[in-house]
Amino acid sequence: MINWMGGWPAEGLLAEAEWQEKRQAPSVATAEAIADRLRRLETEKQLASLVLSGQLGPYWRPADDPGQWLLTDDADEALRLATKALLQPGDAILVERPTSRTALQLFARAGTAAFEVPGSAEGMDPEALADAIATFKPRAVYVSLTCSDPAGCRWSDERRTALLRLCAQAGVALVLDERQSLTCGWTTNLAEGEEVGPAAVIGGLPSGLVSGMRLGWLQWTGWGEKDAAFVPVPPARRPDRERDALDDREALLRYWNESSPIPALETLRFIYRTRHASLAEQIARTGIPGLVCKQPEAGSHAWLKLPDGLEGEPLLKAAWLEGVLFQPGAGYYAAAADRSRLRLTPVHSDEREISEGVRRLRLTIESFTGRSI
Repeated sequence: MINWMGGWPAEGLLAEAEWQEKRQAPSVATAEAIADRLRRLETEKQLASLVLSGQLGPYWRPADDPGQWLLTDDADEALRLATKALLQPGDAILVERPTSRTALQLFARAGTAAFEVPGSAEGMDPEALADAIATFKPRAVYVSLTCSDPAGCRWSDERRTALLRLCAQAGVALVLDERQSLTCGWTTNLAEGEEVGPAAVIGGLPSGLVSGMRLGWLQWTGWGEKDAAFVPVPPARRPDRERDALDDREALLRYWNESSPIPALETLRFIYRTRHASLAEQIARTGIPGLVCKQPEAGSHAWLKLPDGLEGEPLLKAAWLEGVLFQPGAGYYAAAADRSRLRLTPVHSDEREISEGVRRLRLTIESFTGRSI
């Protein structure tokens, strides 16, 4: 029968089998995306449980509030997401003196104004903090309670308690950069028994723990799940990169579940301590007056004081010719900088390399001071 009455033909230019294949492709992609999200949520849940158990070091857990968690490529990304979610152009944020150069750069790019609060190695002075809150009306206070960058200092319990109380009473959010907390040889709940307000906590794997792997996390507490005041939005990534990251994170968690993370962390902390001690000892042996390197309590970095009259930035240019590099200290201040400071990271160098690096640094300093030791 030849049907010229109209209607739809049994076959079209695009065959039925080919059409079904195209229909299924988005369904497969959607199913894979859902599976990836479930894997991501599970890894976040497992890591949060491990961190909050106290096995890895100091942690943040207000009463009955484990918070929400987001895994990131590294701690810097976690800080970027927290900055973007919390701060608006024109906001004020209070910081330590000195403080993280990376954080100061992020705050500047966000259009915010960072103001230093006087203090000591034990943390911000409570009276100065109260005055700064009243004066600048900050959106947040940015600190590192367990191991500051660059100095590697730990806040005293008294000053930590005062910080939490003052910020909670004033409704000022906390941004706690605790990326070095896993290098600390002690553990405690930083929020236990304290009055606390909203907080964003940055964490991460210390460098050198897992070869080639970076991992950070962002935890936030004190904000409701639907509160638009803090909604971190991770960047979109290609599915293959997302799966690679998930594979790494799941492998790390499997390893830690099969064999406790404590031995590896204790070994890493021992390496950090011995290499910091070696650097401080060899700096002292140079005999250069005014050259001081105090061993930090934890962390990757050492905060070095140069002799009077020397500055880090011109010294770096000369040190580069000698084959040694470091971070000049001026970038770690929100206000008037102490240019006689350097940040060194010796924890990935063995004894021989530390010795050679100190020798080259000594030669560089002597070329400026005109003396030979």
